[in-house]
Amino acid sequence: MTLTRRILAEKRRYIYPLAGALLLNAILLVAVVLPLSRKVQGGEESAQRAATTLAAARADYNAALSTVTGKDSADAELKKFYGDVLPVDQSQARRVMFTLTEMARKANLTPGRAGMSPSQTRESALGKLTVTQTLAGPYRSLRQFIYDLETSPEFLILEHVALSQGSEGSGALVMNVRVATYFRAGGNEH
Repeated sequence: MTLTRRILAEKRRYIYPLAGALLLNAILLVAVVLPLSRKVQGGEESAQRAATTLAAARADYNAALSTVTGKDSADAELKKFYGDVLPVDQSQARRVMFTLTEMARKANLTPGRAGMSPSQTRESALGKLTVTQTLAGPYRSLRQFIYDLETSPEFLILEHVALSQGSEGSGALVMNVRVATYFRAGGNEH
């Protein structure tokens, strides 16, 4: 009898239950633990997908919320623009446009011929008043006029500037400008 057989024969009552327990452990591992670990892994992946979906949904919600807030803010700004910035009618727009002559004199320019033309489209509640003005003076004064026009609190749009040399010997430049403003054609509708 070999040593291994002798140990198996003498310690049979300990070895068989131990081997059975190991076999039962292996069966439980294959039948219960592995499927449960796969299920847990699937649950973790599902939770991760749900977290990603939740983050995307929160981002969509925040974007929608900012759109609503932005729209409300834009509506408020538009009402403020119509109420505080735009002239209320054509006569007030004309008064605003007469400030061009004051700006020219302040910048030491000589105003020349000027023309004013109102226009309005049927689809719009806004009218447009355009002034074409000729101004003469040194370059520095022309720059000051444009700066004053652009920083004016009135809503004035410098649409066109054409610069040419004045009469010989005068050293002055001649600038033709087209300036526009908009006004509420229907009065206080907005």
